[in-house]
Amino acid sequence: MNLILCLTEQCNLRCTYCYYKDTQAARHAVMDNATLEQAIRVGLERTHAFGQNLLIVSFFGGEPLLRRDAIYHAVGFAKALVAEAIDKGTVGKDFHLEFTVNTNGTLFDDEFFDLCEREKFTIFLSLDGPGHHQDIARRTVNDTGSFKAIEKNIPRFVELKATALSTITRAHIDTVAESIKWLHSQGFRSMTTSVDFDGKWTGEDFERLAQQYREMAQYWIECRKNGDRFYLGTIQDKVKLLLSGKRYRNYSCHVYSGNLGIATNGNIYPCSRFITSRENAPYKQGNVFTGFDEIACAELRAFLERDKQECEGCDIRRRCSMHECSCTSFYTTGHIDGVSPEVCTHERMVAEICDNMIDKALA
Repeated sequence: MNLILCLTEQCNLRCTYCYYKDTQAARHAVMDNATLEQAIRVGLERTHAFGQNLLIVSFFGGEPLLRRDAIYHAVGFAKALVAEAIDKGTVGKDFHLEFTVNTNGTLFDDEFFDLCEREKFTIFLSLDGPGHHQDIARRTVNDTGSFKAIEKNIPRFVELKATALSTITRAHIDTVAESIKWLHSQGFRSMTTSVDFDGKWTGEDFERLAQQYREMAQYWIECRKNGDRFYLGTIQDKVKLLLSGKRYRNYSCHVYSGNLGIATNGNIYPCSRFITSRENAPYKQGNVFTGFDEIACAELRAFLERDKQECEGCDIRRRCSMHECSCTSFYTTGHIDGVSPEVCTHERMVAEICDNMIDKALA
């Protein structure tokens, strides 16, 4: 179970593509310790109820390092709670507790790096690429670039095996492949890209992006032929799904039984992109203090069990994030059963590029 804790809606950046700029527009709410502790209790209980033996506590925001105090407190509380559960036999001795943090990387210092190293944190670092690429959209509250605040710490992020998450906007298109190569040259061994689907992508935009993806795919396969097996999710996930025959929904979408997203006020959501402290927000599954709304949870179970009518007959539907990922559907259409033409076009494009690459490699 991945327990995603929105410690704060506050952030020191104002990225142009932030998907919380509407749902967390006020950017003032923070999670108090009582809510934090109850969320961890609920996460442990839910993990046990589903017969799982791994609880991942993920620190999220806003920028979670604005609440370092809460991170330190949560680590100590979660470790003590799990140790107590093991002693009592509530969970087995093989039960594992892990920590992750999703961060823009600008507020790290040696003390926090040391915590991450000591507790074996998984770090997801929002880093688009070198300065001229990063600073296009990842801007500070004062509208300056954010790259310089991260640059000096890149070697430590690499040392701790951080995953670099790069977002593509229409303003980034022509330097996407260059930026992926740059991230790899810095030593990152795990990286992926995501697209800011803003409803304004044109056919010409997708053609330019397709050229970048072809370059990325060629670079990835050449590296692998040379024994460098770094992870590039943009290409690798599509290839893996094709070759393994697995379904994206079972491989990557963990709503209902794999994710709990907790807002600052304790409201429960199925994944990170749904989280908001707004009242009466869609897909709320309950609250950590009052329990789960099982009718709302049933809607998520139904999503995992059915195909979308619009996607019937599509040969890539089980490899497509639009069809298979509730988060992607929700943030692009407002509904988990929606279908975005932009995302559909993108997924067909990526699948075709990856399939052509495999055909050439096997020829």
